[in-house]
Amino acid sequence: MKLTIGQINFQFVCHIALEKEPDGTIRKYMPQDRYENEKGLPLNNYGKGPFCKFKIPREWGQSGVYAIVLNGVVKYVGECVNLASRYNMGYGNISPRNCFIGGQETNCRINNLIYTVTQQGKEIDLWFFATDEYKITEEQLRSEMRLEWNRI
Repeated sequence: MKLTIGQINFQFVCHIALEKEPDGTIRKYMPQDRYENEKGLPLNNYGKGPFCKFKIPREWGQSGVYAIVLNGVVKYVGECVNLASRYNMGYGNISPRNCFIGGQETNCRINNLIYTVTQQGKEIDLWFFATDEYKITEEQLRSEMRLEWNRI
């Protein structure tokens, strides 16, 4: 399966499936409650949550550009050194520290967006283009497309 974004053919990685409760509802996480905030840091702009957990297949360890697609519409493009790590230890598993100033705001923001739209019954798919020129490729796509979930 391929998806053309700009002039680039992306490969389908997976449907993003969130962890669920036994009753079938999406499991909600509030990791910031587990952080020993000895310095009294405030939450970052996206640290309030709620958050979700998900994983992608580990074999996607290449560098490149990824696209988050919501019900067939591209919402976000990003770049990574290792796609599986970016998702499995970043977007898909929010660290308590990342919820606070100095943490990974983007992880919190994207995870919460995924949580919110999935709560609304929408489907999220992940697509990928493997390349060593990931920074240039991402910048080009972002400037051409002005996607809703990307900050300009």
